Amino acid sequence: MASVKKSLYELTTNMEHQSTLWHTTPFGMVFLCRILEKAIAESGQNPVAHFLAGELLDFFSCILQCFHDGDEMEHAEPLPMFSDLLREEYLWSEEYDEEEDEMRYEEDEVFPDDLFYSFYYYSWQAVKAYQDVLEQVPAEFSKPAAEVLKLL
Repeated sequence: MASVKKSLYELTTNMEHQSTLWHTTPFGMVFLCRILEKAIAESGQNPVAHFLAGELLDFFSCILQCFHDGDEMEHAEPLPMFSDLLREEYLWSEEYDEEEDEMRYEEDEVFPDDLFYSFYYYSWQAVKAYQDVLEQVPAEFSKPAAEVLKLL
């Protein structure tokens, strides 16, 4: 269980930090939705799946609250398609350059506005695609699932 907790922590901290979502978040949410669906299905007989289902529902609430907080502010339109997040001009070099990274932040040109808002919008869309799963959770997960559904 300790390795599952550590892995989940590593994953979620690279998707959300202080209400900021990152380029990885919408992609991670696609996979976390799939994991949640399986965890819910196996939660009755598998304690690790039960743990994951509860933790993921809480994390989904966090992600969706971030979306709503950002959506209430003035923002750019999202990119037209989820796959636009992978356009070459939006991807950073595979070789990390700390100096280049610092310059981006200093010049406040980290991400174009439409790309940045798309991190939030498509993270919300990923969860929205699994709304039917959230509507059919076992009773023990009904309260956290209701919190997620309220944010959809």
